[in-house]
Amino acid sequence: MLPEVKAFFDAIDDRNLHIETDRVYRAHPVPDWDHTMSPDQVAAYSEAQDKRDAALREVEKAYKTRHAEAHQKLAASEDPLLRFLLTDPEVKAYPQHVHDVLKALPMSREEMEEFGERQGWCREFERLFKRADEAGVLPEPTPDLADVEPLVREAANRFGTDERRLRTLVKKHLPDILASASAKATQRAPEGQTTPA
Repeated sequence: MLPEVKAFFDAIDDRNLHIETDRVYRAHPVPDWDHTMSPDQVAAYSEAQDKRDAALREVEKAYKTRHAEAHQKLAASEDPLLRFLLTDPEVKAYPQHVHDVLKALPMSREEMEEFGERQGWCREFERLFKRADEAGVLPEPTPDLADVEPLVREAANRFGTDERRLRTLVKKHLPDILASASAKATQRAPEGQTTPA
C-alpha cells in the first residue's frame, strides 16, 4: 500500500471511532431505565443520557472532521491517479471500488485490468478504467521486453559484454526508466493543459 494511502485509511479507520465510542460509554454511565423510578430518578436518568449523547456527538463530529481532512489531503496528492480516484465525480459514485483500488496500489496497468477481473466488477470497472485512461492518469503499458533484443545484441557486440548479463540488467531497469521518463514528460506538460474526459 502506498504510504499516503495507508495514512488515509489509518485516519478513517472505523476502529478508532469504536474505541472513542466505548470510552464515552464508560465515562458517561446511564442508569438502567425503570418505569417505577421517582421523578428525581427520571430527571437524573435524562441528564445522564443527555451528557452521553452530547459526548457521542462530539466523537462523531471529530471523526467526520478527520475523515474529511484525510480525504482532502489525499485528493491533493501529486499522484494524478490518486487525485483522479478521489475527485472524479463518476468514480466517486463507487466509493467501495475506489477504496479497493487504493488499497491495492501501486499496480501496473496490466495488474489493474487483472485486478478488476478478479473483483468481478465487469462493466462498472471497465467504464471507470476507460474514464481513467481518457483522463491520462493510468500507468503506461508495460513494455514488451522482447523488443530490447536488438539493443542487447548491438550493445553486446559493440562493447564485448556478455549478452545474458546485459539482457538481465536491461529487463531489470528499463521499466523504471520508462516510468520515470513518462512522469517527467507529464510534469513538463504546459500548465493548465487538460485532457479531454
